[in-house]
Amino acid sequence: MSLCDNKILVTAGCSGLGRDFSLFLLEQGATVIPTSRSEGSINEFLSWLPDEVRSKCHPEILAFKDENEIQKFVENIKEKHENIYGLVNCAVCRESVKDPFERNVDMWTEHYMVNVFLTTNLTMRVVEALMPNGGSVVNVSSFYSKTVPDNRVYDAGTIPTSLIYASSKASLNYITQYLAVEYAKQDVRVNAILPAGIRNPDKQSDFFVEQYNFRTPMRRMGESNEFNDSLLFLLSPDNKYCTGQLITIDGGWSLL
Repeated sequence: MSLCDNKILVTAGCSGLGRDFSLFLLEQGATVIPTSRSEGSINEFLSWLPDEVRSKCHPEILAFKDENEIQKFVENIKEKHENIYGLVNCAVCRESVKDPFERNVDMWTEHYMVNVFLTTNLTMRVVEALMPNGGSVVNVSSFYSKTVPDNRVYDAGTIPTSLIYASSKASLNYITQYLAVEYAKQDVRVNAILPAGIRNPDKQSDFFVEQYNFRTPMRRMGESNEFNDSLLFLLSPDNKYCTGQLITIDGGWSLL
């Protein structure tokens, strides 16, 4: 399943899981256009990349501010790269909230603007303007979009997974399947990966990891590289018949 010389756009592709995806795709021979909100993040990402893949990486600024910014961004990409084969939507808003049922309308608007509206707007513009020969869209959702979070695994006093975030990702799941039907006639596949928690020793307490592992049938958290093969399958030109799928990768969490 080769991605050699295919151009792939990765939103939020200079940090977090998006950064790991960008490196993996570069190692597969793809030309990658990762986005970031800041020049500083882009420079840090480029300095982190191995020398042998850096020449095929072409970062761009994208802050996910509004529809006009999305339109100008797509026009800019079209001038520089013409056709795009793949789009990986990693951009996300996951701001801290005060309680699981946060009632602040501004907080809801902020999450849904990035996770739902602008991600969908970008997807539609990219498909319609930059994928005349078909291609693949992969949305990065969350296993919490299909499973109600078990906040008992988190440290006392913290509420890291809210109704706002989880429901916005559930909306993205539906949009994934809706667009899969809409763009099938253009030979564009639209799927989603639903990752579970990724081990991060710098940000996770021993209590959280112990409780999370106990709650998971495989008794551990995921590693960032364990989502790469699913991404490769969904993006691969050899995968011609899989669309509208929500692929949960959670160590069996959602089975219990």
